[in-house]
Amino acid sequence: MRRDEYFERLLEVIEELKIEAEEKPIIVEGKRDVESLEKLGVEGTFIVIAKTPIYLIADELIKRGIKEVILLTDFDRRGRMLAKAIVEEFRYRGIKVNTKIRQEIFIYTNSGIRDIESLFSYVNKRSLF
Repeated sequence: MRRDEYFERLLEVIEELKIEAEEKPIIVEGKRDVESLEKLGVEGTFIVIAKTPIYLIADELIKRGIKEVILLTDFDRRGRMLAKAIVEEFRYRGIKVNTKIRQEIFIYTNSGIRDIESLFSYVNKRSLF
């Protein structure tokens, strides 16, 4: 795949995220992640996990009757470890975790970003060309 094809596919993934976000909450690490996604036009329910224990987040989701979430943790070591822990806890509790969008963002940015908060600037820079 050529570079411009990767970028086109990334834009498609963001469109897919916008549609999915209408029905499923998005789990992010911090408020800057939310700001970046909102600048890209993603609207929906964001769950910022910052320093909240994963089991408490799972408890709240279960209480609200939420059965599926979109996981968008960062791509650094901490974000990968957090993603793994969330997937394990949530699946154990019967909450489906969509990791596909996160994986595709990583692939189609050519590993060019380390966190979700950088996604808007990454897209914005490439849109100028």
